[in-house]
Amino acid sequence: MVRQPRMNVLLLDIGSTSIKWTTFNQETGESTAPSSLPFPAPLARKPPYYEVDPEVIYHAVLGILENTAALDAVYFSVQMHGYLLADGKGNLLTPYISWQDQRSSLLKNGKSHWQQFSHTIPPESGSTAKANSPACSLFAMEHLQPDIFSQARTFYTLGSYLAFRLTGVNATHITDAAASGLYHAQNGTPAYTPYPALTSPMAFLQVGPVGAWQGVPVYSPVGDHQASVLGSGLDCGNEYLLNLGTAAQLCVVSETFLSGAFESRPYFGGQTLCTVSGLPGGREIAAATPSDELSQRLAADYSRALQKLPRRKALRAIGGVTRHHQPLLSEVCSQLDLPFTLWPDATALEGLIQLT
Repeated sequence: MVRQPRMNVLLLDIGSTSIKWTTFNQETGESTAPSSLPFPAPLARKPPYYEVDPEVIYHAVLGILENTAALDAVYFSVQMHGYLLADGKGNLLTPYISWQDQRSSLLKNGKSHWQQFSHTIPPESGSTAKANSPACSLFAMEHLQPDIFSQARTFYTLGSYLAFRLTGVNATHITDAAASGLYHAQNGTPAYTPYPALTSPMAFLQVGPVGAWQGVPVYSPVGDHQASVLGSGLDCGNEYLLNLGTAAQLCVVSETFLSGAFESRPYFGGQTLCTVSGLPGGREIAAATPSDELSQRLAADYSRALQKLPRRKALRAIGGVTRHHQPLLSEVCSQLDLPFTLWPDATALEGLIQLT
């Protein structure tokens, strides 16, 4: 049977700064000009907490779906490393706990929660222990908010929560799921079970429909980092990729699973995205005064990250920062002793087009 093209596909990127969307016609290959709205502001709770009302996020997404005519399919990319918890009846116990939440940095017996939990996360999860890791955050919550944690029965990523609200199925793609630190990055199974009472999302290895919203197929949400890499036009065998969003990551794509002084994030087609994360990005750059000292500091941070990754011959930099701070980024990249390209038009939406 000949597969009929889905004429009008809605593509959504749920980022940390904004929610962006476009529609893509699979028959003509044309897409509409992207639209956007701000990602909801955090709730009024002081750092190290960073929580967002999930109802505001969901209704923003729902409004986009309801206002898209002749919709045939929905694809998502989502910010990773965040989560929500629900009780056994499906009632939410927490807001959306963002990747910007640092509660596991709080001390327990003179040592941070994430440091105490760090030995528990296995290398095959593709994640490392850090203050914003959901696995470490859950460990902190177990001690900081035991009344809430004891009731928790369901774990959602932001992607799987949106999929659940739209389709009734708690599922996501492995590129999103593995960021929790709870999955085996290569096969999508639980890497270990430190929280046996929690039911976690089903992790798809291929991008496929998890269910339907009003009869429209909703595809498994993917990680926004991986979607951005896919949309960058990266020469995987020759280029490093510097992804400059609110925070920054440096990565290379490997055909096989590699482990090293980096995160071994799952990528598409069974590949691995060797990633050094937590680098200064748009948030730090916007807060600083442009100067030689700033460019030297950024170059030093990125240079140290490059030394941790498998060798490549050139550098490609993407993300909104490359557009809004182009002179600064050109100066920074020129200090890395690599041929470089600034590619501000690469977006997660472009990656989602590739996935369709």
